Amino acid sequence: MARAHRISVRYLHKILQPREATLSAWIRRHRLERIRRDLANPSLAAQTVSAIAARWGVLDATHVSRALKAELGQTAADIRRHGTHDHMEVPPAERHTTIP
Repeated sequence: MARAHRISVRYLHKILQPREATLSAWIRRHRLERIRRDLANPSLAAQTVSAIAARWGVLDATHVSRALKAELGQTAADIRRHGTHDHMEVPPAERHTTIP
């Protein structure tokens, strides 16, 4: 990730430090947010949860719903059933976090 943004690994960790997040936690959170977005997308309803999760680098299908519930407050089935994520609790500090 540091290389992709043309910064040092040390600087990447410095950027994440005020957010009290490790790089792996940041990556996990953003993968789960993208999985959630795809699960809520009606045009992707024919794809399995496993296929959507795999697209974002999460290969353990049994882990997906538990991780979504723990991090975002809903299981994959909940997200699919409601078809939207507008009501989900995502702390403002975690929304649209980008690395310069």
